[in-house]
Amino acid sequence: MILQIVAGVLAGALLLGCIFGGPLLLRRSHEAMLRSLGMEGVTIVPGSGALSGLRIERPKWKAEVAFEPPRVGGGRPGHLRYLAEFRGPVPLVATPDARLRTGDDEFDRKISVEGDPAFAKKLLSPLVREKMMRLDEIGGRVDAIGEGTVEISGRLPRQSAELRKFLELCGGIVDATVTAAGA
Repeated sequence: MILQIVAGVLAGALLLGCIFGGPLLLRRSHEAMLRSLGMEGVTIVPGSGALSGLRIERPKWKAEVAFEPPRVGGGRPGHLRYLAEFRGPVPLVATPDARLRTGDDEFDRKISVEGDPAFAKKLLSPLVREKMMRLDEIGGRVDAIGEGTVEISGRLPRQSAELRKFLELCGGIVDATVTAAGA
C-alpha cells in the first residue's frame, strides 16, 4: 500500500517535472544559443515568460527576431519571425497580385513572387535568388516585402550554427532589398 502511494507521488512529480521543466530547459538552452552567436550589431532582447528575441542594428536597416517554442504535446513546431525595417522611406509601387516569373525555372517552381515587376527584376539577381533558395532549403521563407519592411519566417533552429546561417541569409536578403529599393 505504501509502495503504491510512493509510486503515485513519484509519477505525479515526474509528470509535473516534464510539464514545467521542459519549457524551462528549452528557454535556458535557447538563451545559451543566442549568447553563443557573437554577431556584431546583434543584441538579445529578454523575453518575459517566452523565448528571448534578438535585435539587429545595421546602418540602413534594423530588425527584430521573435522566437516561438513548439506547442506542448506536439502540433505546431517552433518557429521564428524576422521583421526588418528600413531606416529611410522606401516607395514601392503597389500592383495587382499576379505571379511573376524570373526566368529561373527552379526558383520559379519553388518560390512565388508577386508585386511590382520592375522592383522584382531589380531585386532578384542571381545572387539574391540563390540566397532565397538556400533559405528555403533550411526551412525559411520571405513572407513579404512591403513599404520599408521585409518579413521572413522559418523553423526554430536547435543549434547556434543553424541560427547564424539563417540570420546571415536574412541579412543578405534585406541588404539586397534596401539596395534595390534605393534606401
